[in-house]
This record gives sequence, C-alpha cells and structure tokens, in this order.
Amino acid sequence: MANAPRADLEARPGMVVALRLALRNRMMAAALVRPTVDDWVASDGDILPASARVEPAYAYLLQGAEVRQTVTLRVPAHLPAGTLLTTALRFPGIGEAAVPIAVTLLPAAEAGVPVPALEVTLELALPIGDDPVADGGDEFGSVAQASYSLVAGLAGLDMLPARWLVAEVLTAVCRIGEDQLATEAGAARLERLGRTRFFKNGVVSFASAQLPRWVMSGLSATSGLSAALGGSQGQGQLLTIWERWLLGLADADIEIGGPRTEVRLPDAQLQAFAATLGTHADRWFATLLLGLAALAPRIDAALAQIEARAPEPPPKEDGGGGGAGAAGGDDVLGEGGSLGR
Repeated sequence: MANAPRADLEARPGMVVALRLALRNRMMAAALVRPTVDDWVASDGDILPASARVEPAYAYLLQGAEVRQTVTLRVPAHLPAGTLLTTALRFPGIGEAAVPIAVTLLPAAEAGVPVPALEVTLELALPIGDDPVADGGDEFGSVAQASYSLVAGLAGLDMLPARWLVAEVLTAVCRIGEDQLATEAGAARLERLGRTRFFKNGVVSFASAQLPRWVMSGLSATSGLSAALGGSQGQGQLLTIWERWLLGLADADIEIGGPRTEVRLPDAQLQAFAATLGTHADRWFATLLLGLAALAPRIDAALAQIEARAPEPPPKEDGGGGGAGAAGGDDVLGEGGSLGR
C-alpha cells in the first residue's frame, strides 16, 4: 500500500488555508469529483465548522486525466496557540479513504496586521489508498472497480445541471433521425408529415421556444469541460463518458483472464452535428421525429396514424417539390391563419 497522503500545517488563528489539489484519475472509468471537508475537531474536543469552499464545485475527471481544484477554508479564530485542529478531505463516491489535515495553531498575529493566506499543494491519485491492480493481476478487482464507477456516476448525476444532459440526448436522437432522413423511406415519411398540421405546429413551437439555440448553448458546456480536462471535445460529453464505461466492461473478464481487450468507438461529435442543423426549427423537429420513430415503436405507430391523415400534396406550380424542402421552417413560420385548424 502506498503511503497515504496527509497535510500537517502550522497556521495562525483566522488564517485562510487554500488547498491546491492536483487530481489524477487512475480508475478505469470517468468520475465526478466533488471534494468535501469535515468539520474541525479541536484538541479539547470542540467541533467547529470548516465552511470550506470548492472551486470549481465539481469536475468530471476522465480515465487517466488530470484536473485541478482549490479548496479554501478558514482556521477558527480566538483559539490559543498550541491548539491542534484536525479535519479530513474526502471525495464522495470515489472510495472511503480521506486525506487527514492537521493544523497546529501559532500565536495570533498583532491587531491590524494582515495575515497572508497559506497555500498548500496536494497531488492526489484517485481513489486514495491501495494502488490499482496491474494488468494480469486479480481480475475481480477490475470488476469491482467497474461497479464502483457506476455507483459514483449515478451519484454524480444528482449534481449535474439537467440542461446539459438533455441537450446531449436531444442531439443524439436528432442524429439518428438525420440518418433516417438519408434513406428513401425516411425522406418519404418526412414529406408526408410535412403536409400535416401536426408538423407545422411542432416547428412553430420549436421556433417560438428557440429550442435550437437552447440545445446548442447547452452543448457548449462540453467544450468548456473538454478544454479544462485537456481532452478532445467528444470526451467531455456525458453520453460519451457513459459509453466508454459500458465498453470498458470488456476490459475485465474474470473467466478468461490474461491480457485485457480494448473496445473503443470514435468520439460522437454532437456539437459539430448540431452546427449542421443550425437554428432551423424545421430541421430539428424533423430529425427529432424520425429519430424517436426509429427508437420507440410507440412513437413510430403514432406517427403512422398521423401520416395516414396527411392531405394530398399541393400542385407543383405552387412551389412544391416534396422532400424536406416542402416542410421548410420559413414557409411554416410565414403562414397565416390559425394553427389549430
């Protein structure tokens, strides 16, 4: 077992302590990192609040990647010199081990004299504790680690803004719909749906709510995360992280043993795909419909009923031509009359 990290410090009462964390992920899956600090425990038994502040509050740490976070806490004031304060730095969802922090109080500074902050750098490999099993070792340890990564990932979803995940899911479904649209059957289906009031109402709703801009803005969080972690843009996507965890299960086989295989897929560039749709509400709504139909039999059956009620196509001299162009967003948004007819 490697030496457990710890921090033994000396500080004055009221001093600010900034823990500069350099974190490295040595697990076989990505993890949500959100450090916490226990309350102070004084040598006389008193418990004092630590009130730690973490910047950034949480960060996604990809397999083998590194990230930096700063934990700031203040040493309690009005305590005599020689008092020993102890606390612990923890990483919920990433093992039970903690980093002990002990602060021995120095005499208080003179009144009116500013007290500089104490900065401490801690380089930590997560999870804290035993070194991970090397290739060819106990394969069951890898399976247990995969299970633990799943539990940590589920707990991490409680901390995520829903917009981020929903934007990725919507874009992924639209991408499936775009593939369907490239087929003859998909294009014919959209041509029929484009003549229905259902489709026109959907396009107007998407445009009014500015859904395309909302999705593209949500996907921009991926770019910021990827830049912070120093990886490719696709690796910062939540869906990609979960996909890599799923495929990573092939790396741990307790029955076969021996060298581990590696199964990987190209990164899904959702933001690049969203840019091809732009802010056209008709394209977003059309690809979403076709994607949902391909994924959900219930939606597919409902759309089939709507298709059956589609009116006959307009005469060609009226500017028809079929295909997705007949269901253009500009034509729908510029149309007069009630949307309920």
